Amino acid sequence: MITATIALVRPVPTTFNRAIQPPGAPPIDVSLAVHQHHLYCAALEELGLSLIQVEPADDLPDSCYVEDTAIIVDDLAIMANPGADSRRPEAAAVEVVLRDHKPIATIEPPATLDGGDVLKIGDRLYVGLSRRTGRESIDQLRRILEGRDIEVIPVAVEGILHLKSACTYLGNDTLAWLPGHLDERAFSRYRTVQVPKEESQAANCLAVNGKVLVPAGAPSTKAAIEALGFDIMEIDISESRKAGGGLTCSSIIF
Repeated sequence: MITATIALVRPVPTTFNRAIQPPGAPPIDVSLAVHQHHLYCAALEELGLSLIQVEPADDLPDSCYVEDTAIIVDDLAIMANPGADSRRPEAAAVEVVLRDHKPIATIEPPATLDGGDVLKIGDRLYVGLSRRTGRESIDQLRRILEGRDIEVIPVAVEGILHLKSACTYLGNDTLAWLPGHLDERAFSRYRTVQVPKEESQAANCLAVNGKVLVPAGAPSTKAAIEALGFDIMEIDISESRKAGGGLTCSSIIF
């Protein structure tokens, strides 16, 4: 579980209904998405996080998903190079803000990296090799982090958008886990809360400052996490889910 003081967020753009969606996804209600994002930000503030707002970008429909633009590793911000061409311009404004808080390193093209493919647990950095994140990014991350006590571990991602679409860290050596998309051997040291397929959105939880945020509509997963002694807060992100988003996607926590 993360202990943090700051959450970097970015408003839902008026063009969010043109965000990248999975095939067959229903239309996005932008007004509802804006309302849900406000509630999400309020929940982060309730957990003691100070919000830093990146300027809105209506010309970038996916720009509220700030997680994919950068990753934080201890005292360093690493600017990603998102795997979707249309999303690469999102990082510039995020970098401007992060420069006031952290030294900056950069994943250089042709390597691609989405922050949603990166899961940091202690001194391990698990990096999903997905449709958005390529193996070249592993080599660059290892060079950037050379001399630090950080192990970069590649993990193949199958049939899902990002590593954190199938696996997030809850704390106490425990993962929320959606079976069938990642190599379980890479995570064998952890216990897992098995997320049923019909509640797949609940594999992406956000654990910060003593609380686990769980997406609404996943009662079995919520009960299983609570049974392990975690303190839960439910958040409705129905519109974000229509564009493949999860609870970690809309903030950078540090």
